[in-house]
Amino acid sequence: MTTLHSKLPFLAALFATAITAGCKAPPPIVTADTLETSTVNAVPLVHMHIIQPPHQFTPVNAAYRTLYPASLMNRPDFSGLRMETLEAGATLQVLGEVENSWLAVSTQDNGQLSGYIPYRAAVTADRYSATVKAQAARPRRAQQQCIGVGSGDQACRKGNSSTWIIQ
Repeated sequence: MTTLHSKLPFLAALFATAITAGCKAPPPIVTADTLETSTVNAVPLVHMHIIQPPHQFTPVNAAYRTLYPASLMNRPDFSGLRMETLEAGATLQVLGEVENSWLAVSTQDNGQLSGYIPYRAAVTADRYSATVKAQAARPRRAQQQCIGVGSGDQACRKGNSSTWIIQ
C-alpha cells in the first residue's frame, strides 16, 4: 500500500513538467557582432547586426584598393557610425554598388559585408598604380593667402609670390 508521502515526489515532478511544458526558451541575445543575413535584390549579404543592409545592391565582386584613408561606415552615408579607417592603398573586396554612390565592401577574406565607403575612395586593384601616378603628376593649385586690410577689403597672394593684390 502506497501512501501519499511516497507519491509526493512523483506528483511534484509531474506538476513541474506540466507548468514548464508551454514555456519557450528565451530568444538569443543580439549584440552588435551578431551575424545576420539580409537579401537585397536577390543577393544574400552576411553582415554584423551593427551594419545596416543597403536598400539597393548591384553586385561587383572585384578587388579594389583605397586611394586615401577612407572611413568604413556602418551605413552608406556619412551620418552612420565609423567602423574603422582604412589606410591608403588598403586592398579590399567590393561586393557591390549601393545607394548614394557608395560601395559595399568586405575587408576580410570571408566575403562578409564589413561596411561601406564612398565610390571615389577606391579603384579596381589593376588600375591602382596608374591612378596614383596620374594624381601625383597633376599640378597642384597654389595656395592663396589673404589678410584683411582697411574696411572689409583684403590683400591676397598666391603661393610664395611676393605680389599682393587688393580685392
